[in-house]
Amino acid sequence: MKKLFSISDRYNFNDHLSIAQRISFEQCLKKARLPINAHALSMSTGDGVWDYIAFVGNSRIKKITATDIVDNPVSKSDIKLLNSLGAWKFMRVPADEILPFKNETFNLVYHVDVIEHVSKPFLFVKEQYRVLKKNGYIILNTPNILRPANLFKLFLGKLDFPCDIGSYEKIGAYIHIQEFTEWNLIQMLEETGFKNVQVVPVFFGFYPVNLQISALPKKNIGRLLCQCFTVMGEK
Repeated sequence: MKKLFSISDRYNFNDHLSIAQRISFEQCLKKARLPINAHALSMSTGDGVWDYIAFVGNSRIKKITATDIVDNPVSKSDIKLLNSLGAWKFMRVPADEILPFKNETFNLVYHVDVIEHVSKPFLFVKEQYRVLKKNGYIILNTPNILRPANLFKLFLGKLDFPCDIGSYEKIGAYIHIQEFTEWNLIQMLEETGFKNVQVVPVFFGFYPVNLQISALPKKNIGRLLCQCFTVMGEK
């Protein structure tokens, strides 16, 4: 069972994928036209690193409500760090159910490496649309099912879902229930009601050996076979 890293450790990961993921997320944060004192919803906060990046990446975010389906996995020292940047609080929520928030509560909702773990992805996104205020934003990142490692598994007849990829303390089993193509993600967000959906392909290369061809490929084979996508939509 793997241990969760601290925010400072995670933020300083220097492998190509982590850097590209962070850059794409920060770019979307900068694009979001948030109001002053914006309130963000963090879905499945994990170790809290993306909450840290949200506070630092857009100075208009002053409050974050962080959620997870387990008890608060963020360390006490990192909770203190997050609250030094803004108002941060945690709430445990049930998996694959209606969110315990009123309509139009948040200006931004985000999650990284989460939607591939949920059994009802359309409900997951639909609920986020419901709790977003008008002109609010969603930012998500998720693996591309067509990434090179998956194609290799497919060639060997070993690409199966659900896929158990390990476990983390405080969180438990880490299972990919399904993965998506770029078109799947666009369609899901648009059918939910989001507009101006933008997709940023992230890291074209071979992740297991940290071999990078392009950090943020824009077209052609790099876009098709990238490691993951960062997606942004507006309500």
